[in-house]
Amino acid sequence: MTTINPTVPVTASATTTTTKAPAFKGGKDKIAESLAKKIIPQKVLTPEEAFMEKVAGMSCAANTQDKAVLKEIVLRETLLGNMDFVKGINEYLANSAAKNAYKK
Repeated sequence: MTTINPTVPVTASATTTTTKAPAFKGGKDKIAESLAKKIIPQKVLTPEEAFMEKVAGMSCAANTQDKAVLKEIVLRETLLGNMDFVKGINEYLANSAAKNAYKK
């Protein structure tokens, strides 16, 4: 009777050494500072303006078929601080995903 995986005694053992790299300190603070400089502060809107921005985001999501383009729009509007516009896009996508979940 022959075996498929014969046991072979291990004669040499491999040893590995690990060296510790120095940790980068203060990275989070520098990243937060650089992002704060790049991101434009959010403009305070009236409730009517906020609603109009939300509706504009919903219509933008409804008219944009390409997901890559919509992703770029979301990133751009987030960096500009138009959070109501992004909320509209998210609301439209959530509603359409919920509707499509029950279709057969």
